[in-house]
Amino acid sequence: MAVLSLGSSAAFSAGATQLKWEMLIPPAEPLSFSPNDLPIEQQLALRSVLYWKGHPSGELSEEFALQRAEAKKRADDDREKLAAQGVDLDALYDRYVAWATEVERRGTLTETKYDGERVAIAGYLLPLDFDPNGTTEFLLVPYFGACIHEPPPPPNQVIYLKSSAPYAPKALFDAVMITGTMRVQSEKKNLSFIDGSNDVASGYILEGESIVPHEGDDGGQ
Repeated sequence: MAVLSLGSSAAFSAGATQLKWEMLIPPAEPLSFSPNDLPIEQQLALRSVLYWKGHPSGELSEEFALQRAEAKKRADDDREKLAAQGVDLDALYDRYVAWATEVERRGTLTETKYDGERVAIAGYLLPLDFDPNGTTEFLLVPYFGACIHEPPPPPNQVIYLKSSAPYAPKALFDAVMITGTMRVQSEKKNLSFIDGSNDVASGYILEGESIVPHEGDDGGQ
């Protein structure tokens, strides 16, 4: 197995722009709406509508048809309760959809100023294939557990790493410092697990020249 780098992360990241994950998100005006700011009663009512609308429609098994009918009844009951308070649940749902759409859009935006720049960034490694001798393709993510049994981070918080030599992580989510050349380019990679796989979009490609273990109070950030 080729070892990319040994020694301290500081030594190999010298001369590179030190990145934090938040620097990969272009600045934007704060959103005027967030469901987390709603009173708890409205949050629960909104959840009822989302649960109902999230159920499949059309030809359903008896079990799914019953679940959908129950979800719709809860949503109807919540709509009536909120209407008595002067709150339109359907309008609230429309605001939520607009908010979620904008959050998703912002997650695809990238910082083009880092294109072609030599950078160093700490994160957690997810190999795209499992070879005991090491692999050269990874996803680098900002926090431990990302992409496992939960929605992945937005594309501008996922980096597709192509290392210059094979690297064998000790385990999933090895905390590392990567130094290399950044490319602002969208990719979609299939991340496989024992119990399935998932397509994960990234907003950046990092051509890694060194990978070194990273430890610190920032938890790999």
